[in-house]
Amino acid sequence: VRHSSVHHPESNPIESFHRTVKRLLKVICLENARDWEKNLPAALLALRTVDHDTTGFSPSELVHGRNLRTPERLLFEKWAEPEEENSLVTEYVFELLNRFQKYRELAMEKASAEQIKRKTWYDKRAISREFKIGDQVLILATHKPNKFAVNWVGPGVIDQRLSDTNYIVKRLDKKEKSQIYHINMLKPYYKRVERVNLLLTDKRDQEVEENDLEIDYPETHHTEINLEEIIQASELEGHATEEDLKKLRKVLNQHREVFSNEPGKTDLIEHDIELISDKPIRCKPYRTSPRQNEILRTEIKKMLDLGVIEIGESDYVSPMILVETIGREPRPCIDYRKLNAITKTQYFPLPNIEERVERVAAANYISVLDLTKGYWQLPLTKRAQRYAGFATNFGCYIPKTMPFGLVSAPITFSKFMAELLKGREDFCVPYLDDVAIFSNSLDEHVKHLDVILRKIGNAKLKIKPSKCSLGRKTVTYLGHVVGNGIRCPVEAKIQAIVNFPAPKTKTEIRRLIGMIGYYSRYIKDYAKIVEPLTNALRGKNKREQITWTPECQKAFDTIKGKLVERPVLHAPDYSKPFIIQVD
Repeated sequence: VRHSSVHHPESNPIESFHRTVKRLLKVICLENARDWEKNLPAALLALRTVDHDTTGFSPSELVHGRNLRTPERLLFEKWAEPEEENSLVTEYVFELLNRFQKYRELAMEKASAEQIKRKTWYDKRAISREFKIGDQVLILATHKPNKFAVNWVGPGVIDQRLSDTNYIVKRLDKKEKSQIYHINMLKPYYKRVERVNLLLTDKRDQEVEENDLEIDYPETHHTEINLEEIIQASELEGHATEEDLKKLRKVLNQHREVFSNEPGKTDLIEHDIELISDKPIRCKPYRTSPRQNEILRTEIKKMLDLGVIEIGESDYVSPMILVETIGREPRPCIDYRKLNAITKTQYFPLPNIEERVERVAAANYISVLDLTKGYWQLPLTKRAQRYAGFATNFGCYIPKTMPFGLVSAPITFSKFMAELLKGREDFCVPYLDDVAIFSNSLDEHVKHLDVILRKIGNAKLKIKPSKCSLGRKTVTYLGHVVGNGIRCPVEAKIQAIVNFPAPKTKTEIRRLIGMIGYYSRYIKDYAKIVEPLTNALRGKNKREQITWTPECQKAFDTIKGKLVERPVLHAPDYSKPFIIQVD
């Protein structure tokens, strides 16, 4: 059995013939354009009647024992006018068999001589190489997505030697079967020297030059949580008795370990990433200014200190960017767009915001808990850590916990919180890392708070103390002020809409509609009022300039006026009958 190596047509006559056919079809398509198929019979006739250099015969002679009668042959026969000879069928068959045998011997002799000739010319510039079983090799990339892609892939391991030039190679980077490769497509693989990262406790070894971009060694800081400050910030004195406050302090002291400014790490779930493509993601870090580098170095040090990342390398690398917005501190984010594009989509229904707001608004006592860096409290699987690697201008890092920016992160977190608080829906609803606890009496509310804190503590999650609101009549929840059966927009959000300038482009109109659309339930006849703004978005071009008409200005001013009036909605009581008015 002769084994043929892939992507090496020199070793396979069939592949060589296919290459000739492709070249012929290319010429036909270029010369005849749409009528190329009409010239196929003539092209096939040429392939079957032309003598090959390797055999010295045409394919028709080797198959039929005689060449096809081309127009030139017909003219030659007419010019020569040979005498017709009458022969028996048996004589013709024996003569044909003898001709086949003669053609075969001559073709094999010619092919052997041609093979020796070509090998002699090839060996003049060839360098003798060989691999042993177990050697690691790199494989020439036959398909490249772009001209900047790597030319060699691998490594692979030599599994078997078939001949002096063909080897069976087992790929280490793919879950595929072993494949045969020609030696011309292989080269030795030299493993890079591994670097060892050391954490030293000697202060003399921690001195870093001012212009050095190395990350400082992580240090752990523990902050003592003052529970009394949480109670005072909740403003309970006006509607809670001393006995109620005593019960609340007792519950908080029992679950003191749950409150922390540093994220925890649950052992109930691990976030995994499943890809639909084996193509690695390798992105270079974005260029950043020295000031942005200092901010990123500080944030990276905090993440190392918290144990949410570690120094390391991966074949999947996404760039880290610094997001800076007016009025907020700069925050680092990882650009996972290319990774998200090849991530297998998961599905889990996210909670409906309006349903959550209505349920919480109907209660008399409400507590809102915010998990400390909620995503960072869910660990990643080893496979997900490999896929989620990211790079900065001063190093590569591997996330150990779920980072922000992954397309499946909200789904995993929502599913986890729903499972964690399952069976407590009558007095607790989560929305991502915001947990709202609601009750009709303060005594009942303290019991509910005790149950939820115990569930969170058992899951090894942590709650940020500064963002907690406990036992209040009204709280800010998901952009609304809710409590005592009513709800209204947050003042800061209304002020942002009031200060929004008149839009000049379609992009600015979409931004405006997105802001006011969140509070559309507070505005009567909202769709009719904003109709001039939505009409301005018509057209194929999504970013073009718009004509700001008086109707648009009127709708813009009307929306602002409606929200400035501080509209209030009452939470629906589903135990009472409803009156529905329709057009």
